[in-house]
Formats: sequence, structure tokens, C-alpha cells
Amino acid sequence: MTAKSWPVLRSYEGEHLQRIALPLGGIGTGTVSLGGRGNLTDWEVMNRPAKGFVPGPRFSGAPFLCLRAQPAGGDAVTRLLEGPVPAQEIQGDFGSVAPNHGMPRFGHARFDTAYPLGQVHLRDPDVPLRVRLEAFNPFVPADVESSSLPVAVVRCVLENPGTRAVRASVCLSVPNFVGHDGTDGECVKNRNRRRKAGGTQGILMD
Repeated sequence: MTAKSWPVLRSYEGEHLQRIALPLGGIGTGTVSLGGRGNLTDWEVMNRPAKGFVPGPRFSGAPFLCLRAQPAGGDAVTRLLEGPVPAQEIQGDFGSVAPNHGMPRFGHARFDTAYPLGQVHLRDPDVPLRVRLEAFNPFVPADVESSSLPVAVVRCVLENPGTRAVRASVCLSVPNFVGHDGTDGECVKNRNRRRKAGGTQGILMD
């Protein structure tokens, strides 16, 4: 599926990104939302509503995607795959209340939407790549079985508009918060284990 094949019904930028969140997940399986600036929020995967819940320490260590890019013969840059923190989230009794607010991020973000598809376009003059986060959930009209698959898909698309080769890597960081649902509970003796079955592999958190 190419970028041109994705429909766009509306686009949002600037302050309009503050209230945008695309839920990712099957019917009845829990969801994680892709926020307007590319942030991961609304972690509702513990059998109860948890709008606004972001796991991890209060102001740092929350889930994030990040990029490291180094052009040939140049210096490497690292950025969260997120746009700027909105002004109202910078203020607080103890500083910014936004998760991961102190990490470097892209200077501009745009959210293109056509549910169940969403795209976050990220640009920054100091980053040699254009980045697009493509996300969707398994919603298929009139098909309950397919729409109930426990899956959320986020794909990172990197484009090099320049003439120099760029070495790049993308990383996802998610704390193991099994046992905490956003309201009650705590994480005790949690484990991260590598699992592989057939052509699929991943990390099992328990």
C-alpha cells in the first residue's frame, strides 16, 4: 500500500493536533491511540477504560518511537518521532506535564486522517529525512471477526529528499507495565522474554 493509495478526508496541524487521537486495536481487544503529534497515548489494554493513560514514570520513560539518522560524511541526529509539545502542556507546578517532554523532537507535524487510517507527517530542518507514521486498526465494515483481531499497526516510512546517502534506524521503547491499568495495581517481578514462532518473533511481557 503506497502513500498515494491512502485516502485523506481531513488534515490537522498546529493547535488542532492537541485533540486528535486515532484508536488502534480490534473490537473488544483494547486499544492504544496514535496522538496528533505522533505520540502513543490512551493505553487501554488492561480490561478497563484508561483515556489519557501513558505507562512509565510520570514525566519520562513513557513509550515512544525514535529515529537516528546520519548522512554520509555528516553528524548523526536523534529525534523522537513526534511533533512539538503544545504550549499548555509545557506549564505545570513542576515543569512540563507531557511525557518525554525533554527529549528532542521534530519541529513540525501534520495528521492526515480517514478512519481507520491515519498518517503523521514529520519535518525538521535539522533532520535529513522526511518521516511518515502510517497507522491503522483492523476495522472492516460488516466483518466482526476481522474487526476483532487483537492488532494495531504502525509503520515508519523514511524518505530521503537529498543527494547524500543516509544511514537510519528506528527504535520503539515500551516499558513493561503489566499489572498496572492506569488507576490501580503495580508492576511486580515483571519479565521480558523473547518469543519466536514460525516467521514471527517478538517480546512477551508478563
